[in-house]
Amino acid sequence: MQQVYEQLIQPLLDKGFGSVDGWFSGEEIAALRQVLLERYQKDEFHQAGIGQHYQYQRKKRIRGDQIKWIAANSPIAIEQHFLKQVNDFIDYLNRTCFAGIRNSEFHYAVYEPGTFYKRHSDQFNRDDRRRFSMVLYLHENWNPGDGGELIIYGQENHCIEPLPGRIVFFSSELEHEVLRSESQRMSLTGWLRSN
Repeated sequence: MQQVYEQLIQPLLDKGFGSVDGWFSGEEIAALRQVLLERYQKDEFHQAGIGQHYQYQRKKRIRGDQIKWIAANSPIAIEQHFLKQVNDFIDYLNRTCFAGIRNSEFHYAVYEPGTFYKRHSDQFNRDDRRRFSMVLYLHENWNPGDGGELIIYGQENHCIEPLPGRIVFFSSELEHEVLRSESQRMSLTGWLRSN
């Protein structure tokens, strides 16, 4: 796994983000997608919002996805497997980069056709504990024209295609956006946090 980790870390150091395909197998992606779909069909998701605490609000003109948080003690085996893989990556990141990551938080996200998330940063005002952001794409297919690309803004702007099984890792302070989806887009999205 060290090679996969370095494919995420070194580009992050060089340009602010890294991405890799194939960290999780097709079978693992399918299992995560199945859990997402079962929960989505049971109406366990809710409209995502922006802001934190008393500033929290839901504004579809800014953010249109629906989300479902994953509990750290989830009894679902594939979710536990995913979280263990993330924790192993955190251990490596802390050991090799002295990143000071203490925990993580993840949710499923569904963008229905016509939804998007306008340009933003994942760090809250006066709260910079979210150090790194991660996205793992779970939808079954993606073709040019399906939309939902991730744009990461920096010295150069990067457009990342949301290919199934692709994982993207970037600094949470970087501004980014999700372009309008023209087909259903599914992911696991989360943050690696310091104290």
